[in-house]
Amino acid sequence: IPLGPLAIDVYLPSFPQMIEAFAVSDSEIRQTISIYVLALGVSQLIAGPVSDRKGRKFSAMFGLIMYAVGSLLVVASSSLEILYAARALQGVGASFTMITAMAWVRDNYEGDVAGKWLSYMGGVTSAVPTIAPLIGSGLVLLWGWTGGFYLMAGLALLLFIMSAVTLQSKKSVMATVNVKDTVDVKDTQALKCNVRDILSNRTFLVYSLANMLSFGALLTYISVAPIVAISEGELSQVQFSLMFGVIGGVQILASLIAPRLMKSFGRRNTVRFGATVITVGGVGLLFISSNATNAFFALSALGAAGFSLLSGSATSLALEPFKYCAGLATSIDGFFRMIGGALLVVVSGVLGVSSISTLAIVMLLSLLPVLLITVESRTMHRADSRLN
Repeated sequence: IPLGPLAIDVYLPSFPQMIEAFAVSDSEIRQTISIYVLALGVSQLIAGPVSDRKGRKFSAMFGLIMYAVGSLLVVASSSLEILYAARALQGVGASFTMITAMAWVRDNYEGDVAGKWLSYMGGVTSAVPTIAPLIGSGLVLLWGWTGGFYLMAGLALLLFIMSAVTLQSKKSVMATVNVKDTVDVKDTQALKCNVRDILSNRTFLVYSLANMLSFGALLTYISVAPIVAISEGELSQVQFSLMFGVIGGVQILASLIAPRLMKSFGRRNTVRFGATVITVGGVGLLFISSNATNAFFALSALGAAGFSLLSGSATSLALEPFKYCAGLATSIDGFFRMIGGALLVVVSGVLGVSSISTLAIVMLLSLLPVLLITVESRTMHRADSRLN
């Protein structure tokens, strides 16, 4: 899981040297992030079915070797085109590792336990942006712009060896289905799950939407924070990095609190609470000025915390109906989250409003899953009342 964000955050300090090394503009180097995220999102649609059919071990090891090869190819790149191709390869590898990790949780755990583990995984993911730029800065000083990519390759190869030794080999997840766990052995939704089954499932759509909107808010925050803090708030780069790290710390704390909320109030209420926290932050952003930097970060922290609070529960609830095709369901959920979240950033960026208002609008969209989950809960309550 950490390999995904690591491939973005650890090499950010290398940008100036990469611009000089490849003799290109800063915008052309920034495209390496877009290409990586696009490859990461789209290839999840392939990674999920492969993980279901070939098994988690095969999928994990394939992703790790692709990630390592892509990292080393970046180092060996002699042109911008090869650099772009290498970053895309990294994205493909990262998608396989992320899908496999989340599908493995769904294979082995259910209910609140699955939500707890996914929240902890989210906490690890949130920790990466907090420390990766600092590590990247040190690597640049020691080995230049290639240092971060050597680190990525080394970690991927280490995890490849660990996966080869520790992961259980299964030819196919579908082949391990326990028939007595199904309602009907001829039920194609249980034994031959497909995309239409997933996309027509209301539970999946509601909680995948919650994931997408909260991730979109987080991406929007990342994109506007430097403008608000440095360009408008006149913070130094060091001050901005410290504030950025504090937000990452808030996310880690929220990820640790989330399992306790699940245990006390249930996963649905945890998702609803997290989305409400994001919405409250969005409302607050509507009433601050463009130079209110401290207020901006405080309200953004609510959005970041809300994302970490809901992501584990939302993911486990979205995947819960699809035990027998967890990889496919995970890949579709991941595709929606990555591509949908990125599109929110693009669309909100052309609205012609201030950076703070842009973030406020995206955060306010999290009110939608709050309403949908409330309706769902009331419908379930009425159904239970009739049965009783």
